[in-house]
Amino acid sequence: MMRILFIAGQSIKSNSSVTMMNLAYIQGLVELGHELHILTSKLPENHISIDDGLVIPEGVKIYEFPLSTVFNHLSNKKKGVNSKKKYSSFIKDVLRRIYYKFSIYDSQKSWIKNARKVTFENDYFDLIISSSDPKHTHLFAMEIINLHKVRFGKWIQIWGDPLFLDITRKRNYMNKRLLKEEKRVMSAADKVFYVSPFTAQKQKELFPTLANKIDYILIPFLIRDETEPRAIEMSDMVFGYFGDYNSDVRNLEHLYTAALDLNLNLIVRGNSNKPVPSTSNIDSSSRVSIKELEEIERNTDVYIHLCNSRGTQIPAKVYYYSGTLKPILFILDGEVNPIYEFFSKYERYYFCENKKEKIIQAMNEIRSRNNIKIKSRVIEEMSPISIATELLLKTERNDDGDY
Repeated sequence: MMRILFIAGQSIKSNSSVTMMNLAYIQGLVELGHELHILTSKLPENHISIDDGLVIPEGVKIYEFPLSTVFNHLSNKKKGVNSKKKYSSFIKDVLRRIYYKFSIYDSQKSWIKNARKVTFENDYFDLIISSSDPKHTHLFAMEIINLHKVRFGKWIQIWGDPLFLDITRKRNYMNKRLLKEEKRVMSAADKVFYVSPFTAQKQKELFPTLANKIDYILIPFLIRDETEPRAIEMSDMVFGYFGDYNSDVRNLEHLYTAALDLNLNLIVRGNSNKPVPSTSNIDSSSRVSIKELEEIERNTDVYIHLCNSRGTQIPAKVYYYSGTLKPILFILDGEVNPIYEFFSKYERYYFCENKKEKIIQAMNEIRSRNNIKIKSRVIEEMSPISIATELLLKTERNDDGDY
């Protein structure tokens, strides 16, 4: 049994895909019999991201440290909707934009000041895992190590998104700073994992001197659901897209127009700068709580995974859906060929390009249920215990690939 210190800068009690990712890794490590200690952030009281629907594995020890007042002031809380709130949200949005324009890290970075409060000096951990986003999570790990707040064997970093190649960044004037900082942080760890094999390869090319320590680890699904798909008429099938879709990251337009043309039942839940409107057969709204989403998912017949319009990152939803028996429509975008080649080996997904005609064709194929090549199965290779096992095996490899 190993003693593992897992550092999650994103609160593990927040409603986000990052939280679900971290909990899935933690679940797998617990299932393997390891002792988990978690250092995480504590959201301000009544913060909009707090979600009581998340389940933390039993036996895990949690240490929460509060976020800064800067983050508190720049965040929106749960309050009644009124004109005063709308004005306040507008001001906060402007301040966030100004902050992010000149900062490598986000407004939560000052959370790392809590490193001085860590009291593990007399404890030994076989492994430290720091998992981003937010990216300053790795800075927190570096800080407690530099302050000799912990004794440990190895330190590994898991990156949800890279720093320089993050597709949400538009700051060419900061390129040199980003590259220098990313290399500095990565160099300090024993191993660096990305949750996309394509991003890992890009990072090896970008940082050739660090290539031997860079690898990838997929995201495990968090919940196993072996409920058989409903036997209903094709005209009654409900398709569901659940995730944010900012227009400069994911293009939902073709999916939306395809559903309109087919008069197909589509549910959309996610935040966007350009939210699609509801119609008689399309139910669209912003992000909802975990419990509410679970209820919606129970009445959904087909899950939709939409790739990013550019870059090498893979949205995490496809992994979570892989723990179910329901059909999964995998809409390819961005770097189509390598993504298709990697995921087609599972024979689990209905693929199509992000074009209206292709989406319509795939939707009709799913509704007719005539593709014998697609297996309705839980992908065991993506289960928490399988991914955690692979993570530890790859961690033990030396730079020559041996153990």
